[in-house]
Amino acid sequence: MNDDINKDARPALESLLSRLNRDQLQSLLLKLAEQEPSVIATIERQATLLQTSSSQPTTSPQQATPKPPITIDTKAVRRQVRSSIHSLDRMRSSEAYWHIGAVVNEIGQLVEQAWALIKADAGRQALTVLEAITEEYMSEWENLDDSDGEASGFFSDLGTAWTEAILSADLTREEREQWADQFAAWQAELDDYGIDEAFDAPQTAALDGWDYLPLQQVLQGTITEQGAWEGEAPYHADDLTKARLNILERRERLQEYLYLAEAEGHTEEYVTMLVRLGRVEEAISYGRHYLATTDEALALAKALYEHGEHEQSLQIAEHGLSLEGRKASLAKWLRDQAWSMGEKTRALTAAEVAFRDEINLENYQRVAEIAGERWPERRVELLDYARQTKSSYPKGQIDVFLHEKLIDDAIAALDPYASHTLVEQVVDAALQSQSQLEWVIQACRKQAEYIMDKGKAELYSSAANWLAKARRAYHMLGSQAEWQTYLDELLSQHGRKYKLVPMLKALGR
Repeated sequence: MNDDINKDARPALESLLSRLNRDQLQSLLLKLAEQEPSVIATIERQATLLQTSSSQPTTSPQQATPKPPITIDTKAVRRQVRSSIHSLDRMRSSEAYWHIGAVVNEIGQLVEQAWALIKADAGRQALTVLEAITEEYMSEWENLDDSDGEASGFFSDLGTAWTEAILSADLTREEREQWADQFAAWQAELDDYGIDEAFDAPQTAALDGWDYLPLQQVLQGTITEQGAWEGEAPYHADDLTKARLNILERRERLQEYLYLAEAEGHTEEYVTMLVRLGRVEEAISYGRHYLATTDEALALAKALYEHGEHEQSLQIAEHGLSLEGRKASLAKWLRDQAWSMGEKTRALTAAEVAFRDEINLENYQRVAEIAGERWPERRVELLDYARQTKSSYPKGQIDVFLHEKLIDDAIAALDPYASHTLVEQVVDAALQSQSQLEWVIQACRKQAEYIMDKGKAELYSSAANWLAKARRAYHMLGSQAEWQTYLDELLSQHGRKYKLVPMLKALGR
């Protein structure tokens, strides 16, 4: 209701604000901040973001037009980090715990400002934003409850941004060494808290830059088994390669992109770039030899399809189904594209692969749709497969069995520790079909008794709901007397639970 009111109010608010001049708007915001201090951080964050967005250069990195200077208010960035962290100060620790993720996400929005600068090839300005965020966060993050690792996990996101920012900035050797020392110092602080590797990739990026000899040789087309490294590649080599590939792509240094992707074994990036450059046959040939996972095959198949090579895309997708990795995403893509192209046999094969890898009702019904006259035969095989496949969360199997009104199979798919939502789904279906009523009674009693025996007062209404289902099953069996006996036993056992007793008595009416 409130959301609807807010939506209706927006056009009127926009119209009202449109009549105000600059000074009036500024006065309004300052007054709002004075009356509601909690919105100050939001206003500062949005203002900084608008300044960053409006200041970004619109010219290509290869154009000769000089980039206009970008002014960053690092003081505002620092205030926003501190404000976000200290927004929890007045909360009890038990309450603040539930807001840690929101605080980290809010600070993450500031990192997005740095990413906007990185992608605009404004690396130096990105460094100033990241430095402000990192220094403030390093000094304050211990105030956050890190029980779930959300506060410490943020350093990984920072490290990724730092890596690409360092490589995007045109730094001197001396500047890079200074940054490498800073990363080492920050990492040393984090080591005391058991947070490893957060700033290792940025440090290597600073030390190596773009003039690291093995990297230079690769970018010139000399590719060996060593890739872009002298000796063994560091554990964070992939992080550095991804950052470099992003930069090369933005700067349209696409041949160097291909050299680096091939040298570092980034097959997906290599073959998709070949397709973008129109080197389709080369991409297909390379892909058939070097694609290693279903995800890589899906990326190449999509690239080929978008390039107009529909038949070749299906062939690559079919090849991909023999590779390592989960097959559902690739199989569903192949199923849908083949079906749209009238390739029914291919679509049916892919549809069955998708169902076997990801058992759910949608995939089951897609096989039925595509199989047509062959559905009775395919149905038997798929149901047998679903019965034989065990899962810790068998919702897919249960949805399929209930769709087919196979109550016994749905019950068999439930393990002893199945979630109450799955149990309730099967119970409700069994009640509708008036089958397995004895099982319904036992299942409902088990759920209700667990709640009542543990004295979980906040869940007593749920216990009553389970008992109502059990009562219905008793009545459907004509066993009203047995139900009343059971209810009397519950009232005797739990007679002192004043919140529960009225609910139990209501079930006897």
